[in-house]
Amino acid sequence: MNYKFYVKKLTSNELGYRKGKLSTGQMFYISKQAIEFFPTLSKTLNNATVTLEFEVEYRKDPIFINLVYHNDKYNRDKGTRDEFRIYLNREIAPDDFFFRPDDIIIFERISETRYRLNKFREGNDEYSRFNKMIENTNFKGKHLLSSCL
Repeated sequence: MNYKFYVKKLTSNELGYRKGKLSTGQMFYISKQAIEFFPTLSKTLNNATVTLEFEVEYRKDPIFINLVYHNDKYNRDKGTRDEFRIYLNREIAPDDFFFRPDDIIIFERISETRYRLNKFREGNDEYSRFNKMIENTNFKGKHLLSSCL
């Protein structure tokens, strides 16, 4: 199915928190249940990568960041990794606390490699609606794909 939106509730782990403190780099973990929303990446090319273009309301110019498929399970002896990540940079996350655990982000697909990204924090009028959608999905984890919002 061709979805237009990927809705995701952020976790402390992907935002670099360990034992309640920010201690590592930040990324958006992309579930394999939702990877069809993004361009296809090769299983045979180790750490296959595609550059994605994002529009955000807080910057005039687009932001370019990488979606990486850590896939050594399929192309290296004794490899174990099989996961998708979008690594954050200072253009998309101007500071370490720009994205916080439990924020809801919405990717809107414009084209195969172009997206619009919106962020909602608890207290925002739309946050509760999106949170209920996430709670009522049959996806494993805190995310969903949708054709409309």
